[in-house]
Amino acid sequence: MSVAGCVDVMEMKVLRDAGASHFDIPLVYNLTWAQLDDLLPVDSHIFLADSASSSVSQDVVDYTEPDYAECSQVVLVVGGETEGLSRSASHLSASSHQHTQRVHIPMAVGIDSLNSAVSASVILHEIWRQIMSVAVVSVGSCD
Repeated sequence: MSVAGCVDVMEMKVLRDAGASHFDIPLVYNLTWAQLDDLLPVDSHIFLADSASSSVSQDVVDYTEPDYAECSQVVLVVGGETEGLSRSASHLSASSHQHTQRVHIPMAVGIDSLNSAVSASVILHEIWRQIMSVAVVSVGSCD
C-alpha cells in the first residue's frame, strides 16, 4: 500500500535499486509521525534534511559536521526535492524527546537541490564513513 506523497518501498524499481536490502531490515507501515516518535529509542539522534534546510538558518549545519559515530541510534528523515519536509516531519523535531539536528548538503551556485534518493545516499555514506573510521581506529589501536 502506498501513502500519498511517499514512495512504495515494495515497488519493483525501488527493490531493484536498493538491492533488495529491504528484506534485511524490519519495515513498519502506516505509522503517523506521533507513532514513529513513540517507537524511537529515547537516545535517538534525528537528522532532518531537505532542500529548504539550506536556507539561511542558524540551526542548520553541513551534513558532515555531526559526529554520527557518537550517536547510539541515528534516524535520517529526508524531505522530497520539490516540497521538502512535511510540517508533520518538521514537527517531529520540535516535539521529540530525542536529539534533533537539521542538516544540508551544500550546493554549487545554480543548483537548487538533489534527488531525494541521491541526498539520502550522500548523507548515509557520510554516516557509514564516520562509523567505519571509528571502528577501524578502535580495532587498529591495540597497544
